[in-house]
Amino acid sequence: MRASLGQLVLLGLLTAVAGVLVIGTPRVANGLTDQALRDRVASLPYLVKDVNYRGGFPANRSTRTMPNRLQSQRDVFYPDLRNRISQSWWTVYTDLAESWATDTGLPSKAQFSLRAASGLQQETRLVEGRWPATLDEPGFPIEIVITPAEATALHYQVGSRYRFGAAGGVQVVGIVEPVDPKAGFWDTAALALKPYQPRDDGEAFQAIFFTDTAGVDRAHYVDVPTLYDLRYRVGPEHLDMAVLPSMVSALYAARSQGIEAQMEGGLDTALSRFADAARAGQSLLAVVQAGTLATLAGLVLLAARLAVSRRRSEFALLRARGGSVLEIGGRTLAEVLPVVLPGAVLGGLAGAALPGRPADTLTVMVLFALLAVLAMPVIAMLTLRRLSFSGEREDLAGSKVGAKRRTAELSLLVLGALGVWLVRRRGLDAAESVDVYLAAVPVLLAAGAAVLTLRAIPAPLGLVSRLASRGRSAVGFLGLARSGRTAPAAVGPIAVLVVAICTTVFSLGVSGTVDAGRDRAADQAVPGDLSVNGFFFAPDTADALAAVPGVRSVAPVLAQPPTPVTASKEIGAERLGVFYVVVVDAPRLAQVIRDSGRDLDLPPGFVDARPGRPAPALLSPSVYEQFKGHTSAAADLQGRVYEFGVGGVVDRFPGLPDSSSFIVIPWQALDVRSDKVISPNGFLVAGHADQAAIVKAGDEGQLRWVTSIGSPVGGPDLTTRVNTWARYREGLEQTGVNGVLTFAYGVGAFGGLSLALLAVAFAVLAGARARGQVLSRLRTMGLSRGQGRRLLLVELAPLVTVAVLTGALVGVALPQLLAPALGLTTYTGGFDVGVRLDPVVVAGAVGMVLAGLLTALLVETLFNRRLRLGEVLRLGSFDAGDS
Repeated sequence: MRASLGQLVLLGLLTAVAGVLVIGTPRVANGLTDQALRDRVASLPYLVKDVNYRGGFPANRSTRTMPNRLQSQRDVFYPDLRNRISQSWWTVYTDLAESWATDTGLPSKAQFSLRAASGLQQETRLVEGRWPATLDEPGFPIEIVITPAEATALHYQVGSRYRFGAAGGVQVVGIVEPVDPKAGFWDTAALALKPYQPRDDGEAFQAIFFTDTAGVDRAHYVDVPTLYDLRYRVGPEHLDMAVLPSMVSALYAARSQGIEAQMEGGLDTALSRFADAARAGQSLLAVVQAGTLATLAGLVLLAARLAVSRRRSEFALLRARGGSVLEIGGRTLAEVLPVVLPGAVLGGLAGAALPGRPADTLTVMVLFALLAVLAMPVIAMLTLRRLSFSGEREDLAGSKVGAKRRTAELSLLVLGALGVWLVRRRGLDAAESVDVYLAAVPVLLAAGAAVLTLRAIPAPLGLVSRLASRGRSAVGFLGLARSGRTAPAAVGPIAVLVVAICTTVFSLGVSGTVDAGRDRAADQAVPGDLSVNGFFFAPDTADALAAVPGVRSVAPVLAQPPTPVTASKEIGAERLGVFYVVVVDAPRLAQVIRDSGRDLDLPPGFVDARPGRPAPALLSPSVYEQFKGHTSAAADLQGRVYEFGVGGVVDRFPGLPDSSSFIVIPWQALDVRSDKVISPNGFLVAGHADQAAIVKAGDEGQLRWVTSIGSPVGGPDLTTRVNTWARYREGLEQTGVNGVLTFAYGVGAFGGLSLALLAVAFAVLAGARARGQVLSRLRTMGLSRGQGRRLLLVELAPLVTVAVLTGALVGVALPQLLAPALGLTTYTGGFDVGVRLDPVVVAGAVGMVLAGLLTALLVETLFNRRLRLGEVLRLGSFDAGDS
């Protein structure tokens, strides 16, 4: 046992590492995915994340029944949804469009919606007056409370009054301020926090005032249109990936469970999309785990084989004394159990101690522990089926390949090819969980490539060896000759090395591909170094921004809301549809793209367009279809109708959000009158300038625009918003299941690299004794220590180099082969940039070869010192050096 104590300890350590990998890695990944799910739900707008039922309130029914209606609707939900609702609100209110107020004392007409809502007294703080207590008796006013923002904007105070049609008078009895303006209570009451003030003639003041149900009843009973909302919010803290499928089903069922109303909101769709992204991350992690676990299993087998090889003479002696094969297997099992089982338990406990949600991987852990326990006894029994006391040529052990082995190798290749075909057709998650066979396809391909390589390498090595024999030095000839002979016998260590390198390069390749895709998505969203947006800017703001130190170029942009587009400027012309219309200065945008170094192109005809004929606009495919053959059209741009022609069809345009219906018009090709200029509402900027200076120039530009139109009452929101390319790119890193993706990279890259070096060490140890005997004899013939080390390098360099290159090539090919199953576009905003490999990875492959050779040299040197090669030569026994 002492001769194989090192291998037994190594078996225990490998089993412990496998325990952490099998138990801990999925646990951490589940925790990251669950947290990403909660963050995603929390970040959704209330229109999406809330389960909302909205409808007209029934006539001749009191709104005092709203609390019961809220509970009744909740009771019909499936438990998977009902038990995860953390907040709910009922709201009943007069339709804002029909809530006309008179005698308001304001310079314009006013629309004030009266609203009663649950949670008002919990979500607000009474700062003046009292709470509403509307009396049902005629002649008494409807009592309301207002917010400080409304009091300031409307010049109202406690005691202020106005009339609300047939409902009679309305009186302010209190002023309340929000406890938390960002709380969900205020999502549907934005006009209470910031009332709308007219910007153009004919517009009305708009606000929401809170009252009690008696106040809403007063308006409801005089036929003022009254609506109600039942809003339920699922608590993100109650969600994880384990309950996600049942939650989606419950939300889908809730669409048909409304009581007198239809469900609004898209939480079920948002969760389904997140589940798709999570499955893509799970698939990637499964591939990485399969590669790492297969490498560990291979190392376990190599350690067991090495231990048996060290004790071959001991086992042969036991057989000669009458010991059976089963007795030797039982004796070996008794030696392995005290080492491997504690390793498995400690590894499992360490994995279970990691943060996250447990995964159902205990079966895999048990199977790996069985492999580690039984590997050495089984190999020992198989080796001793035929009793032999003579030494064997390990370098020739695999020179003759039998039919069974050829069949096994061919089957390996067939399984790998079949797996690739199935993965591309079905994906990795064809069932509820990842298919183990399909996740192991990269391992099968890497192992098959290793077998093919090792079968092909002896011939060229023999040729090079014969050429080296013509030289004066024997080092090259002897090293290459041994390398060619040992290649078939080294299939185990080399296959493990190929799988480890393949896992590492695959992880880095996927990382590079995703990074390149995200760069492309960021280029598309922010084609400059930063974007500037606001309400509207004076036309000279572009020059003001260009004058900011650090700015290289500026392109003005006008992005209009959905705009009606007609076939011509004529009155009564055919209406083609309502589209998202963008006007951009194309030459300036092209300059911004060049100055920012973005990999984007604009159509030449779009950039070179000039006034004199209809501007050549770019249309999205869906807009082009709706044009139905029309080659020109017209759209209203800030009060003047401009004609434009169809200049091309594009799927995307730089700076535009993903949209299926957009029209981009070149600004420089429009015949803009000097007295009717177009004011931009955004800019794309190239350069690295102080953002405070950019915001200042933008605010001043917006103020000039407001002044130019006469400073309407109240004025618009003049906040200038700046977004940078770097900030947008960073945001892509923090969305979805990016944490799982990064974690998978780390496991694959670090784990594969570490295990690859360990595989090189096993490749050295597998033939170390035979090399030691040869080296001892060559030393008597004058071989120096330096020549001995070079001999080792020459022998191992071809195998290690070929193994590293083979693993790297398979790792590079895998993202392309498995692209449909991996779903990498999920992480890149839909951009498919192909397989991108960082040049660092290529340099890393070369460094891996050098690291492998240095590892081999170190392991060989340590082993030779322990073997005491001088005693081997003097005694003439290969086993004399055992200690």
